[in-house]
Amino acid sequence: MKSSPTFAIVGAGFSGMAVAVQLLQRLKGPARICLINRSLSFGRGLAYGTNSPSHLLNVPAGRMSIDPAHESGFIDFLKSRGLRYKGGDFVPRSLYGDYLERCLLRAQAAADEGVRLEMVEGEVLRIETQGDGQAPVIHLASGRAIEANEVVLALGNFTPQPPRASREIDWTVAPLVNDVWAHGVLEELKPDAPVLLVGTGLTAYDAVLRLLDQGHHGPITMLSRRALLPQPHREQETPPAAHLVPGDFLAGETNLRRCLRATRELLARAAVEGHDWRDVIGGLRPITPRLWQQLDAKSRKQFVRHVGPYWDTHRHRAAPAIFRRIRAALDSGQLRVVQGRLLDVHANGDGLAHVTWRARGAAAPTESTFAAVVNCTGPSSDLRRVADALISHLRDTSQLQIDPLSLGLAVDDDYHVLRADGTPLRNVRYVGPLLKAQRWEATAVPELRVHAKNVADRLLAE
Repeated sequence: MKSSPTFAIVGAGFSGMAVAVQLLQRLKGPARICLINRSLSFGRGLAYGTNSPSHLLNVPAGRMSIDPAHESGFIDFLKSRGLRYKGGDFVPRSLYGDYLERCLLRAQAAADEGVRLEMVEGEVLRIETQGDGQAPVIHLASGRAIEANEVVLALGNFTPQPPRASREIDWTVAPLVNDVWAHGVLEELKPDAPVLLVGTGLTAYDAVLRLLDQGHHGPITMLSRRALLPQPHREQETPPAAHLVPGDFLAGETNLRRCLRATRELLARAAVEGHDWRDVIGGLRPITPRLWQQLDAKSRKQFVRHVGPYWDTHRHRAAPAIFRRIRAALDSGQLRVVQGRLLDVHANGDGLAHVTWRARGAAAPTESTFAAVVNCTGPSSDLRRVADALISHLRDTSQLQIDPLSLGLAVDDDYHVLRADGTPLRNVRYVGPLLKAQRWEATAVPELRVHAKNVADRLLAE
């Protein structure tokens, strides 16, 4: 290793920022940290780039510190801004982006002499790893090449894949919107225009709030195969009761049906004892990776297909204030939820989207016309279909072991990316929500910050 090592972090969303902060706080110089991002919006990404005060964090503020060893970090930041939020409050996501940015700048200012942070704007096209003992080389679209001793891929969520339909549909043509965060179509809608949202999850909630905030009073329809809505958090969220789920719960159990039966019994027993079902879900959270890894490939596939949507609506909940607005829109009739399958969408040049869908149990399809159709199926983790230059390069050169359930990628115990043949990609690690493929519970800040610290531990140890 060089006397002045270079640590390159690709991606400056939460995971990339968390690794960079850990390294800045703990590295001894001389050393260089290159934090590479497509734009200079460091710490924003898809989640925290919104400026709307209506878009709230889905985790209480008291559990959103970037450092697992300093739980009050985010609350302390809010207090420094003169904001009187408590640990159980759900805070605007834009404030969290501000917090991440300040964490990075403070860590940079306090870093050991000789530790240098370089923030690089650019798209990574490929990483050359020519052989053991040779430093990886990162190639940017600008033509620049960065040689690094260690590379951390901190790639976050990718834009949604187009919804499945009876034929391939071009979602780049207005009035179709494949990414709810893309500017243009929604802002130009007439206030009374009918809108269709394909999906009923948290992304659809974001779209509804965005429409309501801009004064939209036209009908909004949400369509999905199961028509399941994310449940709300409790007001003034508190940590779950610690005793409800034993640490050895379902230890060694590989049968999915028995797992589900035991979990239902646990929920029923908790309810009889006067506990909220959220306490059981929260208690399962620390052992979810173990439970997931116990299941064989067939059981995992069954879980994703049949149980996953129900789990997600209870595990990934909405802030109470958001759910109240969704509920009010439903009660007023402006918002309706339809259970069915999208069949086709035509944009005929008349400025409208002509949609064909089939309601569950219906013999014949329904045809409707909307001023906009928005893909709200949520971020994609299907690395076979993701349109990202670096992912495409790693995939096409067999340097990724892609999860067969399209949940992410594979890493070893030291977070090294695994090649298609199962061997580790030396000096290249991954941290981020694509760890869901191996751990399932790896998409929220309370887990990701621990993974970021673990990656920093490995880098510092080497």
